[in-house]
Amino acid sequence: MFGRLLSPIFVFGLLVVPSLAQSQDNPPAQNPAPAGSLPAPDPTSAPQKKVWTNDDLPGGKRNGSAATDKRDQNAHATSSQPADAATAARIKQDLEKLQVQLDEVNKKLKSYKEFQDGEAVSSGARDLSKGYSRTPIDQQVAQLLDKKKKLEAQIGDLNDEARKKGIDPGLLR
Repeated sequence: MFGRLLSPIFVFGLLVVPSLAQSQDNPPAQNPAPAGSLPAPDPTSAPQKKVWTNDDLPGGKRNGSAATDKRDQNAHATSSQPADAATAARIKQDLEKLQVQLDEVNKKLKSYKEFQDGEAVSSGARDLSKGYSRTPIDQQVAQLLDKKKKLEAQIGDLNDEARKKGIDPGLLR
């Protein structure tokens, strides 16, 4: 057993220790260069690549890239053509329909929340136009919340469309 442990140590000593001793005996050659001078280029190395700066580019100095400049110019541009009245009327009508649906959803959500809190939500009269639902209240609330998110997204899309077409937000109210 002792012989098995010695053989790896012996191999390590034969291979690694002499190479360490050689690296310590032969320190790397240093070129004594006077202060402030550049070291002489090594003829075996690849030539140095040029580093470009803003001073090397034509057109003088710029604060940012060309893409940034174009975006800044377009960001403050206003629509040169007036908004189409028919498009504004259509978007306003669609927004009103969506707002009515959103108000109904909010009303139902409020009613369901009151019911879950134990408050009386019935006025005593029976609404014959609406039937009974066996779906649990929490599932109905989740469905209404999904519908609310969709309606709000549609309203946001219509507002974005109007903004892109240059319609003043005051015309949509």
